[in-house]
Amino acid sequence: MAQLHRHPSGEETSEIKQAYKIPLQTSGLAAHWQGVIWKLLACLFFAAINGIVRYISGGTGQEISPLPSAVITFWQNLFGCFIILPWTLKDGLKSLKTKYPRLQTIRIAAAVLGVVLWYMSLAHMTIAEAVALGFTGPIFSVIGARLYLNERLGIIRLIGVGVGFVGAFIILRPDQALWGSEATYQWYVFLPLFSAIAIAISKLASRKLGAYGENPKVMTLTLLFFMSPCALVPALFEWTWPTFQQFLWLGLLGLFSMAAHYSTAKAYQLAEVVFLTPFGFARLLFSALIGFIAFAEIPTSQSLWIGATIIVVSSIFLSYEEKKFNPFSRPSA
Repeated sequence: MAQLHRHPSGEETSEIKQAYKIPLQTSGLAAHWQGVIWKLLACLFFAAINGIVRYISGGTGQEISPLPSAVITFWQNLFGCFIILPWTLKDGLKSLKTKYPRLQTIRIAAAVLGVVLWYMSLAHMTIAEAVALGFTGPIFSVIGARLYLNERLGIIRLIGVGVGFVGAFIILRPDQALWGSEATYQWYVFLPLFSAIAIAISKLASRKLGAYGENPKVMTLTLLFFMSPCALVPALFEWTWPTFQQFLWLGLLGLFSMAAHYSTAKAYQLAEVVFLTPFGFARLLFSALIGFIAFAEIPTSQSLWIGATIIVVSSIFLSYEEKKFNPFSRPSA
């Protein structure tokens, strides 16, 4: 089974590669290092997406007419629909026909909720802070797999989950809010965590669909095609028409999104998930760099970097165990 989860923070698996049968490249540079290059490129695209969203959502205070998160999600996915339209037209509406509409609906709705919450976090937090907390995605996926799919939790998985929550605690420091501190503590710091939970639900639904034998291409196209109309529902409650300049940014957002998912698919085709997981830390580095260059955001907090490093280490534990417990997590040749 392969999965695709349109989380701009970069939490994604490799459904596209099976859906479109991307050819394997092994000549010249070793395949696994080619995978690293594609992974780093994907991280750069995701960081650029986060930078664009932070700007047009008004998070930096530079945008005169900021766009609501749901509106951004709608337009981004609408532009993405135009990009994938050739594949949809090639096979007709049968490429969108699913045997499990209820599960697909849950999967798509959870994915939209995850993206909207993520974009809301970027409107209130620095890019680096949001990305650091976004690394908790695999932790919630493991917990959900135990509760919903009845997957076994080995000792390494338990350690990985515990270590991951320690990292999130170090970044959030809720004790400072409860017991008094000079540090500010706002509700929006939980948005990346809620986003990660929603994306984890979408991922679990994808696993279930894969176990039922749903076609990977159907899974890919239904997610990409129906996220836009699904996002339109919350967008209507706070509808704002983008300016011409914002339309250009939204178009670039859709293009970068497709490029990021393609790069991720290539990376996981060429190298094992466990090998590539540590390089995902580049998302935080690229995000911090873009935040500094574009918005003069300097993430000086030691707890941010320490917590993010701990969460990444926990993700490595969880990826290693995922390979053992879930054979579908291995990239196909």
